[in-house]
Amino acid sequence: MPRAVKASHTLLILAGLLLGAAPAAAQNLPVKEMTDQAQTLASDDLGVEVPLPPAQKAEPAPSAKADLVVAPIPISNPAFGTGIAGAAVLYYNPNKADQPWVTGLGGGYTSTDSWGVGVFHRMSDAHDRVRFVGFAGYGQANLNFYGIGPNAGSAGISIKLHDEAFAGLADAQVRIFDKGFLSHLYVGARLLYMDLDSTIKVPLLGRPDLEPPALERNSAIGMIGPSFTFDKRDNATNPRKGVYVTGSLLYGASWLGSDFEHHKFELDANAYFPLGKTTVLGIRKQACSVSDDAPYYDLCLFGQHGDLRGYETGRYRDGASWAIQAELRQHLFGKLGGVAFFGVGGIAEDAGAIWKHSTVLTSGGIGIRYLASRDANVNLRADVAWGKDGAAFYFGIGEAF
Repeated sequence: MPRAVKASHTLLILAGLLLGAAPAAAQNLPVKEMTDQAQTLASDDLGVEVPLPPAQKAEPAPSAKADLVVAPIPISNPAFGTGIAGAAVLYYNPNKADQPWVTGLGGGYTSTDSWGVGVFHRMSDAHDRVRFVGFAGYGQANLNFYGIGPNAGSAGISIKLHDEAFAGLADAQVRIFDKGFLSHLYVGARLLYMDLDSTIKVPLLGRPDLEPPALERNSAIGMIGPSFTFDKRDNATNPRKGVYVTGSLLYGASWLGSDFEHHKFELDANAYFPLGKTTVLGIRKQACSVSDDAPYYDLCLFGQHGDLRGYETGRYRDGASWAIQAELRQHLFGKLGGVAFFGVGGIAEDAGAIWKHSTVLTSGGIGIRYLASRDANVNLRADVAWGKDGAAFYFGIGEAF
């Protein structure tokens, strides 16, 4: 693998490490959000470059020689603020597999006095038939909590929580079929664990109802369940055509140290359509449902995974959420491109009420892209989005979806 490609993938993995280590995974983000940047920007299964099926491989297997890459990256989003991250990522190939193994260490700090550190490992074996991804991180964050339900989000009244959390994730998937349509399908299992210690940093006088229960603020969740990935994109980091779908159904288990036994379903589906040589239309759909015994920090959070930009993740949270968005991507000249996007979504008390009783929210915006690596086809992204409650700015590596 060329070093330029490795450096770009390092930055992508770093984004997942940094945002994953920060305990917004606890309060403003669900556990799965630990790897949101890596999952949506860099990979098919939680934070790695996507190897093509064997019949489509265009490059020889990488060298067994180890290679260490160190890189910095600026970050910005409404929940964390603006900051800087850094990572060291080692590429190596102990069993001469089709794809190298990747082990990384990253950390960062943002303007909200939030920081996090994390470690990441990705490996594949048996000619990419088996994939494994693992992550562990610790961090502290100061984040806003607005309450639960659409009325709480619309009121815009929040308290400040200081979160400290340790979180870990393991995901293993297997490709069953070698040929045909199903050769793009991986199925497996996912394990999530998080231990949260959250304190009320800035209370709101006269509004004790806005404070999360003390039992939930100091608790742990351990969840396990099936997961799958279907990836038929022509490119992992900047696709022009194809389909990418991921899903999981996780259950809280006391034997994993969980204080809650709720279940959570998440489904993300992306499709890409070339409208011309330099124009691409991307469509993304998202759905989430969680049982009514879930803690406040593992509810469905509107605005996560880029659904929808323009909303602070966690301001709108409830038992179910959905979102549909479209993004038009246009190459302008040289290494510059532009995008325009619009989306609609909503939250509801539970999955049964999502079609008739959703609170509908919309957002739209524009952005600039700069081609950071031509070899890896990876863009720097800067977006301005407007939602119901105002504007938000985003900066990162790779596309929003």
